[in-house]
Amino acid sequence: MTNLIGQSLGRYHILEQLGEGGMATVYKAYDTRLETDVAVKVIRTENLAPSVLERSLKRFEREAKALARLTHPNIVKVTDYGEYEGKPYLVMEYLPGGTLKQKLGKPLEWQEAIHILLPIARALDFAHRQNMIHRDVKPANILTTADGEPMLTDFGIAKIIDEEATQDLTGTSAAIGTPEYMAPEQATAKSVDKRADIYAFGVVLYEMLTGRKPFIADTPMAVLIKHAIEPLPRPSQFVRDLPPRLEQILLKALAKNREDRYQSMGELVNALEEMAQNTRTVKQTPRPPARNAPPTITEKIPALPPSPDYGSPTGVLREGAGGEGNAWRKWISLGALVILLGIALAIGNGILGLGTRGMGPLAGLATDTLTPTLTSTPTLTLTPTKTPVPTATFTPTPGIGSTWARPADGMLMMFVPAGEFTMGSENGSTDESPIHTVTLDAYWIDQTEVTNQMYALCAQAGTCQPPEGTRSYTHSSYYGNPEYDNFPVIYVDWDMAKTYCEWAGARLPTEAEWEKAARGTDGRTYPWGEGLDCNKANYFGCVGDTIAVGSYDDGKSPYGLFDMAGNVWEWVADWYDSNYYASSPSNNPQGAAAGRSRVLRGGSWGGDGYGVRPANRYWDGPSDISFYVGFRCALSQ
Repeated sequence: MTNLIGQSLGRYHILEQLGEGGMATVYKAYDTRLETDVAVKVIRTENLAPSVLERSLKRFEREAKALARLTHPNIVKVTDYGEYEGKPYLVMEYLPGGTLKQKLGKPLEWQEAIHILLPIARALDFAHRQNMIHRDVKPANILTTADGEPMLTDFGIAKIIDEEATQDLTGTSAAIGTPEYMAPEQATAKSVDKRADIYAFGVVLYEMLTGRKPFIADTPMAVLIKHAIEPLPRPSQFVRDLPPRLEQILLKALAKNREDRYQSMGELVNALEEMAQNTRTVKQTPRPPARNAPPTITEKIPALPPSPDYGSPTGVLREGAGGEGNAWRKWISLGALVILLGIALAIGNGILGLGTRGMGPLAGLATDTLTPTLTSTPTLTLTPTKTPVPTATFTPTPGIGSTWARPADGMLMMFVPAGEFTMGSENGSTDESPIHTVTLDAYWIDQTEVTNQMYALCAQAGTCQPPEGTRSYTHSSYYGNPEYDNFPVIYVDWDMAKTYCEWAGARLPTEAEWEKAARGTDGRTYPWGEGLDCNKANYFGCVGDTIAVGSYDDGKSPYGLFDMAGNVWEWVADWYDSNYYASSPSNNPQGAAAGRSRVLRGGSWGGDGYGVRPANRYWDGPSDISFYVGFRCALSQ
């Protein structure tokens, strides 16, 4: 196919090539009329005989019109159709977040896999009810928005189920698909219906859960034969402790005989929603009513049980202990405090040869005098005391660079002075605008994201629930593993983050406080200024998982804060409202009065350069959890 970069297809100026396949080449283009970026999918026609070209163009035009009517929040919208030198093209939304394929290769927690794929399942169910099948469901066709929302694309080869369609228009499409994800009936050239999409969806879910495709071979035909005749490898043989119910769902979706599968995508959606609801039921258990009170939650294992199987790579929720469990938890908490105080004393006396940066979560476990400094390198003199009580009273007059070690968990907090800053951006999504001036009172905010070790102190105290997963994306043992003590805690929902901050004598930052702390007052794009690389932040393509907090000295914000771009998304206090900036108060905005989702800020290790901009706004349900979401706390001056 002729390279179209630099050319114009009508009002669409081609900027760069995004991808190429057997049926089409996809370009990023600029819509000169609407002044926005779009994706243009140019259909390959060079291999078509002249006798069938005209008929094929009619087919593509028919499909384009059908696709334009396919409107769903998780289906990439087709906005225009055209023809360039005999080549038809589709114009679609441009999504900068990459594909699901780029994020696979290792097993995902089953809760996370369901969280990602449920919107895609609902999108397929919607399409099927519009008499359309996809025919090529695969990770490469599941895109991600800048906000992390999964989107299904490439219905360009979908067959329109319409009794008026003639064999001339649809008969050549029977074998279209990708062998690794094709249903057995596609391999044997039988007629294809909606249940082929159900099978392909099952393959995607299988791959997300196990880290491997169910059938692989040297040639496409050999793969097709395996799908048709070989037994499905049981997913539980690759993922120990996979919930039996989820394995049953997979086995039914991937049945060789389509009569044995789910007969509609809606049935599969209901089954997956039931799994997700069972997970959420545990999370909706009321929190303990008071600090240090015995836990009332029995659905989860304690944070640091003496059992030798602690830190199991499965992250499966187990029942906790009763009265005996509360007793040993108190002894562990007391013992851990004694040990940590001893280490803190050793550090303070120079025995271990560590400075403040090396102290991590031990800094300020016990302190009598908190002396903020104004140097660029945080320093703090610690004098042990018997009563480390969190306090918001600061006797010295602080300034930029001042630090305070929070007694409850040792977190070093940085001072952000009162004043104005410019909030929002005109270079992002519409919910980032309009740019507006905000005035904030002075406050303190955590220098890093809350770590596993810090969070464990709250769990040991009986106030916080342990995270709902003990592994990370690539580490089978994460929370509770000393190797990752200084890594950000994950698998915590909004309420868990709020509970922790309150236990530590602080609160979640507001969205405005978070953005000012990350960007400063000069409207910079990233915490350090302009330009992005893996020496400044942990984003997509750098590490592939979380990294220890405070790892990027070159990536600090104007106030000395680490990881305000990448590593993990961070919960903030506000409800999400896409139009909030249009009516936001200028002084100390607190977010929307109510809503269904809470705001997340900062992007994650899996986000691209667009997503990790501090002005970028993302959101999630307050009870949702993920391996790429954590938090930090703030405190009013």
